[in-house]
Amino acid sequence: MLLRLFPALLVAASVALYCMSPSSVAAEPTPYLGAELGLIGAPSAFQRGTERRISTFIRKCAPSVPGCPGTFARSGLYYRLPPGITYVSHATYAPLLPLTCTFDVAPDGSQLIACGGGGLSGGMYNVGSLELRVAVAANAPLGAARLVMAVDDSLPGESTALAECLVDSLPNYCAERTYPIEAAPAADLFIDQMGRHPEVFQPDDLTSKIMVFLGNRGNAPSTGIHVQTHLPPGFQWNPATSSATPMQMDCSKTGSWQTEGEIVTCSGGALAAERYTDLILGIRPRAGMEVPGPLPVVVAVNDGASADPGTLLACADDPSPAHCAWYEVPTWIPCAYERESGIYCDGFDVQAPVGLSPQSVGYER
Repeated sequence: MLLRLFPALLVAASVALYCMSPSSVAAEPTPYLGAELGLIGAPSAFQRGTERRISTFIRKCAPSVPGCPGTFARSGLYYRLPPGITYVSHATYAPLLPLTCTFDVAPDGSQLIACGGGGLSGGMYNVGSLELRVAVAANAPLGAARLVMAVDDSLPGESTALAECLVDSLPNYCAERTYPIEAAPAADLFIDQMGRHPEVFQPDDLTSKIMVFLGNRGNAPSTGIHVQTHLPPGFQWNPATSSATPMQMDCSKTGSWQTEGEIVTCSGGALAAERYTDLILGIRPRAGMEVPGPLPVVVAVNDGASADPGTLLACADDPSPAHCAWYEVPTWIPCAYERESGIYCDGFDVQAPVGLSPQSVGYER
């Protein structure tokens, strides 16, 4: 039992030293004040990289309680925020006005806040509320986060309330709540599948298309969606036969189909969590393409304000991540394509060129 309480005792000792100056006289907490705290709004958790509001109350005893004072000269509210969560600001109202707060960091990385304000009295002033706005660090430790609050009517330099509540939070002048710290909601864009039409690309076949099926399997909308497709030399992007649905996208291209290959970039707005959208790129295969193939098409999708060329380069080196795809397209140039008459090709042209079957990158909707 002692071993289990040892960390709390160390923190309590540091709190007591923080709250009391060498000349201070310790003041016992009053049993006639109660403390309450809790998170405001959903979810019932802290999330990395976000801010949250904590609602806290100091409540006066009812007049029917024996010995309950009619008024209190002052209100003291004390808090311990766990490591990774820090004070940003506060808001309060009468009867706690005027109220000031100071804070410090304990040896274990937790933050200690001491607030002093006006005292409680009867009627509508028998309770005071103080709202804390806190920030959750992007690297805050995941898991349980313990909040501790204490109240009294002492001067902050004389109070021992928080030190006592850290060890034993059962008295009414203490409040304790534990919430998890979770990873922040985030989009997770991925390439679900890819496809093509027809099975084999042949020169000047304007029905040729490459299909990219995209999704967001995260738990938050994306900021935007940006799809970069690196076409091999010999594949010319055809805007007239390109489309995107249900999300509309604007597309542009850089590079040359004759040399290094074109890069087609298509961008759209936010894609909601657990939603999909399809992109169809019209292709004009040119006679200069390599045959019989297959020729690689590299695709990358990224979130954010704009397309990230580095993401496409990384996908070309390693297409295994879910936001990447390496898709191979078989090609063929019929013998008769380069002759006025196919008579010289009879018996020599391959009618069933070697190629790959339509392929998926391994994800299912």
